[in-house]
Amino acid sequence: MDDSFYKLIFEGETLPGFKERQVRKNLKELLNADRAKLKRLFSGKPIIIRKNLTASEIRPYERAMMKSGAHCRIISMTSDEELPPTPLETILGQDQLARPSKSSRKFQFLPRMGRVQFMASLWIIVLLGVSAWWVPGWLTPLLTPHYPPIESLHLTLGLIAIACLLMLTMTARRLHDIDRSGWKSLVLIIPGINLLFLLWLIFSSGTRNTNRFGSAPYSAGTVAQFFGLWIPLLALITAGTYGWLYQNELQQLAANVPEMIDQLVLPALEQNL
Repeated sequence: MDDSFYKLIFEGETLPGFKERQVRKNLKELLNADRAKLKRLFSGKPIIIRKNLTASEIRPYERAMMKSGAHCRIISMTSDEELPPTPLETILGQDQLARPSKSSRKFQFLPRMGRVQFMASLWIIVLLGVSAWWVPGWLTPLLTPHYPPIESLHLTLGLIAIACLLMLTMTARRLHDIDRSGWKSLVLIIPGINLLFLLWLIFSSGTRNTNRFGSAPYSAGTVAQFFGLWIPLLALITAGTYGWLYQNELQQLAANVPEMIDQLVLPALEQNL
């Protein structure tokens, strides 16, 4: 039995089919590395990951690094002997969840989108919806002298159509992150069910690695986290606090809703009829 001891070395190289950005993210989780350690790992200099281990003991660490997309070398502690690397196909065959971050499809028309990015994009939909009601009112008089007469209703419908198309696109990208077909985004046209569908999209976690729709999406940036995480969280806390402090007033308001509808809606209907 060979009792020689070896060390596992990483020199900042990635395996074919893996993007360096995704490998950095994988190694950050695998090695619990901070920014300074990641910088050293990808400096191009040999970095010892593990040492003083036998061949059988060091192979699991090699497999873990290769699953993350890192190209490693196993070298003897006492000589220049280098063990042959484990074939990548063997490692990926042992773990179906570990796949290269490069999708089998060279181009994705609708790449994957994470939960935070999806929630942040909903603000764009809301902005377009609000603009559909008040923008045509002041934009139409400005455009009419330079263009043929434009009805404000046309602008409103145009903005609503853009918002709907963007909503379907963002929903399809979110579905791809969950490894579901983007055609399921058509569920949004069903009243009532579409709200439950949106909640499912928000709270469902995407596949960790590459799926049939592409590689895992990048981590949300500062702006996306602000609009997609912190603002909704603060809104929930504020709404919950307000509801707890003013629950009697809210109950009274809910009881008066039918009367308010009669006072506001019925006169308008009578005038139109």
